[in-house]
Amino acid sequence: MSSVGRNSLIMASGTLASRLTGMIRSILLAAALGTTGIAANAYQTGSTVPQVVYTLISGGLFNAILVPQIVRTLKSENSKEQLDKLVTLSMVILLGMTAAIMASTHLITSLFLSSEWTGPQRALANAFTLWCTPQIFFYGLYTVLGQILAAKDKFGMYAWSSVAANVVSCAGFIAFLVIFGNASRQPLEFWTADKITLTAGAWTAGVALQALLLFIPLLRSGYRFSFAWGVRGIGLRSMGSVAVWSLGITIMIQITSILITRIASGAPLAAGDLYGVAGNGSYQNAMTIYILPYSLFAVSIATAIFPRMSHHISEDRTDTAAHILSTAMISSSLIMCFFTSVMLAISFPLTAVFLPSIDGYQMSLISPILFALTLCLPFTSLVLLAQRSFYAFEDGKSPFIIAAVQSGIQFLIQIATWLWVPPQHQTAMLGYAVSISYMMCLPVLLVMLYKRFGTAFHIGHFTVTHIKIALASCITFLAAWMTSHGLSKVLRFTVESAHGKTAWLIAVLICLASTVAGALAFSLILLLTRTPEFSDNVATVARRLRLDRYPVVSRILERLSSSQSSNSSSTK
Repeated sequence: MSSVGRNSLIMASGTLASRLTGMIRSILLAAALGTTGIAANAYQTGSTVPQVVYTLISGGLFNAILVPQIVRTLKSENSKEQLDKLVTLSMVILLGMTAAIMASTHLITSLFLSSEWTGPQRALANAFTLWCTPQIFFYGLYTVLGQILAAKDKFGMYAWSSVAANVVSCAGFIAFLVIFGNASRQPLEFWTADKITLTAGAWTAGVALQALLLFIPLLRSGYRFSFAWGVRGIGLRSMGSVAVWSLGITIMIQITSILITRIASGAPLAAGDLYGVAGNGSYQNAMTIYILPYSLFAVSIATAIFPRMSHHISEDRTDTAAHILSTAMISSSLIMCFFTSVMLAISFPLTAVFLPSIDGYQMSLISPILFALTLCLPFTSLVLLAQRSFYAFEDGKSPFIIAAVQSGIQFLIQIATWLWVPPQHQTAMLGYAVSISYMMCLPVLLVMLYKRFGTAFHIGHFTVTHIKIALASCITFLAAWMTSHGLSKVLRFTVESAHGKTAWLIAVLICLASTVAGALAFSLILLLTRTPEFSDNVATVARRLRLDRYPVVSRILERLSSSQSSNSSSTK
């Protein structure tokens, strides 16, 4: 197995475990606080602040500046001293950011909350935010130490330590439920310090453990961290322009993220219905489900190829880097388009599967948002991989242009939503704003990739392959939707009957059957259209599972291989 394949598998398995435990955490969170009401929206707002900053750090400043420097540092003679300086500088920046946000908690939360929130309601959101804010430091530390491990080709603990964070948070919610029960409709006076500590405080303790665990593999690799002050000799001067462009991206993402939380948190209050209109709690729960395939596959692929691309580009092997990027983007699209097609068809039963602790009416508020967000899965994955390739060139301007187009479109749709869309539909429309903006920036992305890589990036093959994938995706959606719709009618799975153990089992059955139907349709179309990337992946998986020892499977693999060979010959 190639290093990229092995590392992607490690990252994917760790991410899968993290997401599974994360979904258990979401179930417990929904059981404790619900998905609607002031407490649920206040908690989601408080936990959003460090998540937003972490996303900006990992996707912008640190990946743009530190990872390329880490790759170069590990090849230098005094790598230990330079790494110590990089880690020390990162910790100082993170501490400063965390302290500044903690000191201005009430100002920060006011940006995320609409004007409809009262003083006592804002106080609860401030308390959750204050307890969650230290996560900024530990998320950032996790990113820096993890990228050092990635550069050293050690992905195990990096991929799996987030499971510990979820376990600690789950313990906090279980303790809360045992002691206090469901608090979704409790008055504001209910929320005292002990209850906030069990919810937000336990989550922060888990994130701290997630970061600190990475010191174990670093020590085993021979790296002993010690504080080293100064920036001379670590190459940051050459990265100055990248930092400026990354800061621009940071600002744009901040604006759109703030608007999402502000509009979503205010929608129930503006409609005068705290429990019957989707708010920030509903949006964040939909985001938790939507992000699963993205984080499991796209992020894992991007994390695995980034150090390798940086290495090839630093040695002027642009053709190799272009091939790695193109292969990764097509592989990502195959996976993301399949998940998109199926998830669009089963958005309601899928919500029931992942959030069994809420009733069907709360599920019905989440599923339209999930549908809207799911549309952009393939596009966000392509943008992520493209941005990583530009950062490998120490090019911050190109990611900035892509982000400017995407954020600008999203911002305009968000403002239109705020002004003209009824509050009952605003939160779902925010999901469509994200999807539409990513779709519309795709042409810009492809033009910029071609300008950067030239003919080494085979845009023709890339386009033809994605046309085949799009065709397969449409038929997959029809197959999955017909299966889901038919089973829901036969089994009488509705909003009114969606809660309870039996309903959960029915929802699981519907999702599994629809996924199988979609997978068969997806595979059939891609095989009929002779898509070599899909055929190669099927053959690789079959051989790794040793299915080729069966005569039927062996003959199918031989036919796939001969069909691919004849197709390649005809295109030459």
